[in-house]
Amino acid sequence: MVPRHVLTTAAGLAMLGSALAQDSPISSTPQLPATGAYPVRQDSSQWLGSNLIGAKVVSITNETIGRVTNLVVNENGAVEAAVISIGNFFGLRHKDVAVTYKSLIIARSKTGDAIDHVTLAATKKDLLQAASFQPLTQQNAALKR
Repeated sequence: MVPRHVLTTAAGLAMLGSALAQDSPISSTPQLPATGAYPVRQDSSQWLGSNLIGAKVVSITNETIGRVTNLVVNENGAVEAAVISIGNFFGLRHKDVAVTYKSLIIARSKTGDAIDHVTLAATKKDLLQAASFQPLTQQNAALKR
């Protein structure tokens, strides 16, 4: 005959096992990060992405290189790179090159509320020799061919 405490323990383990075996229901609503702050103004140490996109890019020797055409932003919202369009032959041909955001020297306008230009340590020749930037849409299109 089996002692009563052994049967009680076995029954408890059986109930626990079935409870652990049940999967928690999968929510059809994705987890969203909490929104806790609503900034009401731009700080003087910040600039708007719309001011950076379209900004003139020059070399350290003031040679015109091109314009910022896009920004590469990571999943955490930090800007990692700026895409610069380098024009050739009256703007008929251009090349897009990405440079790290940290390599940009951003000069504000006299009023401080916009960007006057962006300076790079690289020259136009350096960027023309660099590999072209390819966004995911171009990479995916190349894979489908």
